[in-house]
This record gives sequence, C-alpha cells and structure tokens, in this order.
Amino acid sequence: MVRFLYAVVSRLSLPIFFCYLLYRGIKEKAYRERKRERFGFVPDEIRTGSLWFHTVSAGEAIAAIPIIEAILQSRPTEQVLATTTTPTGYEAIKQSFGSRIDLCYVPYDVPSCVNRFLKKTQPKALFLMETELWPNLVNRTARRDIPVFLLNARLSEKSAAGYARMRDLTELMLTNIRMIASQYPDTAERFQTLGLPKERVVVTGNVKFDLNDKNASLPNDLSDLRRIQDFGKLVWISGSTHHPEEELVLDAHRSILNHSPNTKLILAPRHVERAQEILTLCESRRLRVCLLSDIDHNADVIVVDRMGILFPVYQCASVAFVGGSLQQTGGHNPIEPAFFGLPILMGPNRRNFAEVCARFADRDCLFTVHNAAEIAKKVLYFHQDSAARARCFQSARAVVQENQGALNRVCALLNDWLDQLI
Repeated sequence: MVRFLYAVVSRLSLPIFFCYLLYRGIKEKAYRERKRERFGFVPDEIRTGSLWFHTVSAGEAIAAIPIIEAILQSRPTEQVLATTTTPTGYEAIKQSFGSRIDLCYVPYDVPSCVNRFLKKTQPKALFLMETELWPNLVNRTARRDIPVFLLNARLSEKSAAGYARMRDLTELMLTNIRMIASQYPDTAERFQTLGLPKERVVVTGNVKFDLNDKNASLPNDLSDLRRIQDFGKLVWISGSTHHPEEELVLDAHRSILNHSPNTKLILAPRHVERAQEILTLCESRRLRVCLLSDIDHNADVIVVDRMGILFPVYQCASVAFVGGSLQQTGGHNPIEPAFFGLPILMGPNRRNFAEVCARFADRDCLFTVHNAAEIAKKVLYFHQDSAARARCFQSARAVVQENQGALNRVCALLNDWLDQLI
C-alpha cells in the first residue's frame, strides 16, 4: 500500500516542486538557475555512459570528492557524472573538478523526471553518498540494469525507524542496491534489520576522517585572516550554524566580551546567503561586525560570506562550536575542527554524526552545551586554561588519526565492484 501511495503522490508532486523552486529562488539566487535539470532535462553537453556519483549538499560532496578523484586517477578512460541536490553541493564539486567531469542537478524523485534523466545520461553505474535513498531514483535506475551502490553510508536510529514504517517500499529499494559500504557497524545492522542481506554490506569507516594538510591550507586571499589572533586574546568560531542558533551564539559572545573584551568570533552560517541577516543580528546587539570578504580587524564578529572555506578557517580559532545541534537539524561535521585539535562544543541534537561525536566525547574533547550561558562558560574556560586546550588538542588529533583509512578501503571496494562490471 505504501509503495502504491508513494507512486501516486510522487506523480502528483510536480506542481509542488515547481512552487518550491520559485519560493527558494526568492531568497537564494542559485535556486533560480538550471531549474530544468531538476525535472530531468539534462544539458546537451552531458555525456552518456558515465560513472554517476550523487551527493546531496556540501557535506556529502566534500566526502565524494576524494573518491571521484581516485577514480579519475585509477580509471582515466572513464567518464564521471556528478549530481547534487543543493547549490552548495554543486559549487563544491564545480570548484574541485571544473570541466574534468560532467555536473548537473539530480532530478526530483518523480518517475517522468527520473526516466527522462536516465534516458539521456545512460550511466554505467550509480554511486550514492551516505543516505541519499530515493525510491524512484534507485528502482528505475536498477530497472535499466544499471547497478546501484551506496558509499560511506550512515543511517541513524530515527531514520531507520522511518524506513521501517514504509517497509514494503524500503525492501524493494534495498533489493535494488547491489552493495553498501557502511561507515559503522550500527548502520550495517540497521540496514540488515530493514531487510538487506548481510553479505551485501561492508563496514569501511567514515571517509570524512581522511582529511589532509593539502585541503587545510587557507586560500591565499585569506592569509590575512591568521592575523586576527594577534588582535585579540581569544578567537573562537561557530561553524555551520542555523537559525535561531546564531542568536544564542551572539548572546554568548556578548557575555564573553564582558570578561575578555578583545575576543573575536568567526561566525560561519551553514547557508552563506544569510550573511546579511546575521549582520543585522550583530548590529542589534551593538556588536562591531564585518564580512569575511571585507575584513576589519577591529570587528567583534567576522561573518563568513563565502562557500567552501569553513574547513581551513577553523585553524584560525582556539575553540569551536559546531552548529545544527541546538535545534533539530541533527548536527554537522565535528571532524573538521578536530583536525586542528580544537575543543569542540555541540548542542545535544547530533544524530547525523552520533557515532563520530561519541568518539570525540569519549576522549573528552567534545562537550555538550544547551544555551548561550553554557557556550560562553566553556569558551572562557578553554581561553583561561591552556593545559585543557592542550589535552583537547592531543585527544582530538588522536581520534582523527585513529579513524583514517576509510578512503582507501572504499576506493578499493569501488574498483573491485567496477572490475566485475566493466
């Protein structure tokens, strides 16, 4: 019954998707561009017969980039097509590969849109990243004898419960997935509970731990950002924040300034198009503020208004708050600040990275905060206790290093799968 209802609803949803694009386009210019691609109208320059990698947004795109790069190196005669759902994911892929691969938006999960896309692209295989499972996309791709794989898979307890409520739809979709490379055993077990045969899931670890110094370098035009630590006793950063988290972060910063007047905050909203909105929030709190694109070292708050640079910017701070965790988003990636050994503060809602966060929390370098007062207290604590910062540095770096290696394991698996197919 659920399968039938989904088929009906997905076919009737086209007007809703069209209205959604118009609505998003009012606030975000990027959603006004390339709209036809979202309905399966692929640009003429997109080639057929590619290896197809699909990501959702920036986080999944960043995880996919080294995998795609490895495939380009090991299989130079193969064509690669990448698709994304969001403009941030699109820009991350575009900046990394330019014209070396094909790139467009993925079609909405509507049968006619998916069929139109597949008829034009005719991919050799589909590699989905993390949890990007859409029934029509998976099933109609498999129906054309195109193998579907899931890489760096994660499945939270909450998401697994949601899939279980749609068991007939989920079981068909899982039947059409050849193999899954799972981040952790708990995800593998959840997929098996949902009906995936045990032999079709392999635990590889999380490729997001495989950061390296090359990606950690600040762009040349931001080298001056390092100097902000010379202008303040303390610099802390809030990365990937959402509304209304910024209000709590700014309230915390206002409190910190009462104890440490020269403190600087780097505030990086998850969606950079909200930078002007955050400037207004700062001004309402009588905080001196500037944009990263027009940096003023006298500012109390520097708002990041540029995509794709949060990871290297973390190195300019001494303490990090990772957003999406004080409301119901589920939290964002704590591995990036941990790479630089920063003490990590997060709210209690971090289901998207539950296994990752547990590894850092168990080593006493990730701490739970619930409100502005707790954020301010922790930031000031690490400012005043250099020994505590040093302990966090050692622990965070150790966790990152101990969990590296997933990228090589995933790439080896992927090449094995392709050897059997091509």
